Amino acid sequence: MDKQSGSRNRFERLSSKLAQLESVLTMVGGEGVGHFRQQEAELQAYFLELCSRMAGECRDLCESLHLAEIESEGESEQEPSRSRMLLN
Repeated sequence: MDKQSGSRNRFERLSSKLAQLESVLTMVGGEGVGHFRQQEAELQAYFLELCSRMAGECRDLCESLHLAEIESEGESEQEPSRSRMLLN
């Protein structure tokens, strides 16, 4: 697999993960936060952990895409740093 197809694959995975996360969070918005708070604490914790994991996977994919971009520009000998957006 060449670098371009690898980046394209990571971008597609990132898009998919973001769509999943958006869908999951939209369910809470559609049902209302009050309904969410009425759920058992264990279910709430599971849901929030799921969202956190999905967001972390998105962050990792963004970082991977950023590093691939740096490598493709021939700057791989410099120490890559996270963008400010990823640190927030």
